[in-house]
Amino acid sequence: MQVVFHVSSGNVDDWKHAVQNVRNLLEDETVDVDDAVLLANGGAIWLFEAGAPLSEKIRGLGSTGVRCVGCRNSVRGHDIAKSDLLSNVKLVPSGVGELTRLQSDGYAYLKVP
Repeated sequence: MQVVFHVSSGNVDDWKHAVQNVRNLLEDETVDVDDAVLLANGGAIWLFEAGAPLSEKIRGLGSTGVRCVGCRNSVRGHDIAKSDLLSNVKLVPSGVGELTRLQSDGYAYLKVP
C-alpha cells in the first residue's frame, strides 16, 4: 500500500496528530506499507523547519523510510529559507500538484486533520 498524509494547518496540535497517524499506520501489523509520504503545505510548512516543535520526530520519520515532502510555494509564501528546512525534506513545486500526482499513481489520501 502507498499512502500520503496531507497536513496544511499551522496548528502544532494538528502536526502532532499527523505525525501520530503516520506512526500508527507504520506500527499496524495488518497493513503492508510500501511507501508513506508526509506532505506539508500552507501553514504546516513550518512543521519541516529545523528547530520546530516536532523537528526531532520528523527526523525520526525519515529514518523509518517516510518521505517528507514540502510545498515550495508555501516555503516562498512564508519566507522560509530552504536552508532552514530539515535535511530529510524534499521540496516539490506545489503541494496540490504533488497530491494530485500521488493520488493518480494510486496513493491512498489521508487529510490530517
